[in-house]
Amino acid sequence: MSRLEKAQARRLCYHKIFVIVCLLLLLTAGCYHLPAPPANLTQSWGEQKTFDYQGIKINYYEKGQGPPLILLHGFGACAYTWRFLGPALAGDYRVFTIDLKGFGWSDKPPDEKYAISDQAEMVAAFIRAQKLQDAVLIGNSMGGGVALMTYLALQEGKPGPIRGLVLIDSAGYPQKMPWFIRLAQIPVLNTLGPMLLSPRFLTGLVLRKCYYNKEKVTEEAIDAYAFFSSLPGAAEAVRQTAKQIIPANMEAMIARYKHIRVPTLIIWGQEDEVVPLENARNFQRDIPDSQLAILPHCGHIPQEEEPRETLGIVTTFLQKLHPGR
Repeated sequence: MSRLEKAQARRLCYHKIFVIVCLLLLLTAGCYHLPAPPANLTQSWGEQKTFDYQGIKINYYEKGQGPPLILLHGFGACAYTWRFLGPALAGDYRVFTIDLKGFGWSDKPPDEKYAISDQAEMVAAFIRAQKLQDAVLIGNSMGGGVALMTYLALQEGKPGPIRGLVLIDSAGYPQKMPWFIRLAQIPVLNTLGPMLLSPRFLTGLVLRKCYYNKEKVTEEAIDAYAFFSSLPGAAEAVRQTAKQIIPANMEAMIARYKHIRVPTLIIWGQEDEVVPLENARNFQRDIPDSQLAILPHCGHIPQEEEPRETLGIVTTFLQKLHPGR
């Protein structure tokens, strides 16, 4: 057998092995059973409700009385990410914890309208429908970008219903995307990946990337996020969101930050490997009435990894906005 023939035989052998491994992984992935989160998990978040947005049902939880707070989760997450902060804040505030379109229990229509601006239009419509005033938007990661665009849509340069912003490791500047967003952007791979790998395995990888202290990633959190990521339509919603996650008008949007005229709290995990700490300082530079709190030994999701410290910082900020609470 010639050298060329041997090389071709090796390639054919490798190809067969690859196909067999893929088939085995696919069959194995299909055998995973993901139980729904226990019913009592969400009881402390408040009453579960739906908001009809252009025929799309948006899931949210409402709890408490007082000035309104709207909690907005990040890429691939859902209302579950606020399980520590939401109930604690509901003692003094009216807390709305929203599953953004395509995530959690919200509808996942195949309409390709999953840009941050699309989510912001939905949140703005929610605020109008609820007739909210003096609202504070609290957003983590992509949810911070949604909070920013909601503010700019509703009251740039004029009075409006938003009293303040809390940006937690927020999107908002050009950056290198983390591997899990890049993977969701690659055709074919973004379809094969979820098919070949179990939701729990992928979820665990992503959470460990987002946490600084990997030991704080619990089995409950992996189970909950894996369940929601496995719901019908969820994978396509993630793909569409990843595809559109960088606004086409990013530089123009950044130039508008100087027009934000409400107090803004910026919270950042010092060890964030998803959105760099440099972006926190950029926000502090570009937003006039802003303050920055950096949490040491913390990653991309402070409200989960360091909930007590995050709650203390947020509460102090809110008390300045609403003295006496």
